[in-house]
Amino acid sequence: MQQYMENTARSIVTVGSTLGLHARPAAQLVHLAGKFQSDVKIIRTDGKGEADGRSVLAILMLAAAKDTELELRASGVDAENAVSALSDYFLRNFDEN
Repeated sequence: MQQYMENTARSIVTVGSTLGLHARPAAQLVHLAGKFQSDVKIIRTDGKGEADGRSVLAILMLAAAKDTELELRASGVDAENAVSALSDYFLRNFDEN
């Protein structure tokens, strides 16, 4: 019997945009998360919420203002690639330069 080991990847990011994590970047995060097979979670490190990475409404309900610290967590076959892509989007300040 072959056992399947699920990969898990995590990264801590900080919301850098002065507008916080608003509707456009939330929708883009959902779009990015949808490109991967892994389950994606976005979690406030202060314990005030957790969101499914495929739900715009759940992400918006995190109410992540500028400087909010979030943990990106993915589980599945392409978890590291998913976390890398999402982390990069945060590092680019949601392309709002």
